[in-house]
Amino acid sequence: MMARFCAYVDKVFPFREPLQQLTDSRLQPVIPTSAVFLTAFMMFATHRPSLHALEPDLRLPSRFRGLVGRRVPSVDTVGRVYAGLASDPLRDWLAAVAHLLKRNKALPSPSGWYFAAFDGHELFASRKRCCSECETRTVKLKDREVTEYYHRIVACHLIGHELAVPLDAELVRHGEGEETAAKRLMERVCARYGRLFDVVCGDALYLDAPFLRLCRKLHKHAIVVIKGDQRLLLQDAAQLFSQRPPEQWTWPRRTVQYWDEEGFTSCEGFDEPLRVLRSVEAKQLRERVAGQWSEKEVNSEWDWACTLSKNQLPSRILWEAGHNRWDIENDCFNTLSTHWALDHCFKHDPTAIINFILTLFLAYVLLQCFWRRNLKPAARLHWSTLIALADELYRSLQQPCRAPWVQILPQPP
Repeated sequence: MMARFCAYVDKVFPFREPLQQLTDSRLQPVIPTSAVFLTAFMMFATHRPSLHALEPDLRLPSRFRGLVGRRVPSVDTVGRVYAGLASDPLRDWLAAVAHLLKRNKALPSPSGWYFAAFDGHELFASRKRCCSECETRTVKLKDREVTEYYHRIVACHLIGHELAVPLDAELVRHGEGEETAAKRLMERVCARYGRLFDVVCGDALYLDAPFLRLCRKLHKHAIVVIKGDQRLLLQDAAQLFSQRPPEQWTWPRRTVQYWDEEGFTSCEGFDEPLRVLRSVEAKQLRERVAGQWSEKEVNSEWDWACTLSKNQLPSRILWEAGHNRWDIENDCFNTLSTHWALDHCFKHDPTAIINFILTLFLAYVLLQCFWRRNLKPAARLHWSTLIALADELYRSLQQPCRAPWVQILPQPP
């Protein structure tokens, strides 16, 4: 299975050329940078939760020589090199994969609109180890207060597709907020991805004039959640919506009443008028409690602000995009944290943290493509989850294979 996976990613995606573009800060490296990257890539592809878990396999170099080259690095070398590895080639690699997926019709959009979500996520915390970019907070431990050091990232993720495609991540630096890192990420993502997506989706934190102005400057539209902090906009919308009856969508077990109006100018500092969509949803849930089935109705209310007019984006598409924003939480943060060690500290260094995350993003996307677009339906029934496929790739290391790109890897002295 590992030989088939390597042949697939080398044939379908640009794999050989980006390998040769990887560089790090070492002056005279004995082990090539590509060998170090491929070791980390295979760690994620085979579902290893840490460098420590990978170490027993690296002590049997024959398992990896056909994948990473003649010189197999140690886990210490992987961590040390990743702290000096250039991040831009990894970001360019992710962008090339995403663009290729769109050209190959793997990211269909019936509405013609493409959406990307921005959100923050805390990675890990420590009360003993820190670095120059650690954020700090004071926590109470029994009868004393201690300083806790932690890291957060802001990620950009395509939403509304069967494939989960994270695009990039930015570390929140010491002393700055999530929005500052998000604006830095926004500029970089727009420069690399261009027209890959049209609309930015975010939670209530991003309903802020500087961020909205940046989106429009970069020719992107925005859909953001409205909550209690934006009271003036909510009050204006509630007053207008109270004067007219709602429209309605109905499904077998869900009913959505909604109001949709544009022309709101209550966002201070943002010159363009905003559009507000409000939905009141009732959903019938069936659950089993103590051996008995019961049904209950769950009600929820949502408000979104949008820079697109009704003529540009129908209410239904706006409503779906507002809910699809949760894809970044479910398919990116939750899945990768629970099953792929996103929150694990592989090396406590700001550059290494981002490089491991970008490598994880790349392995995650390519594994999904191989599972959904290369394996036959009967094989997907056998390996019914992505984790099962990754574990099968790990078992296949017992029989060493030779990856197609090994022949072009630089040879160590």
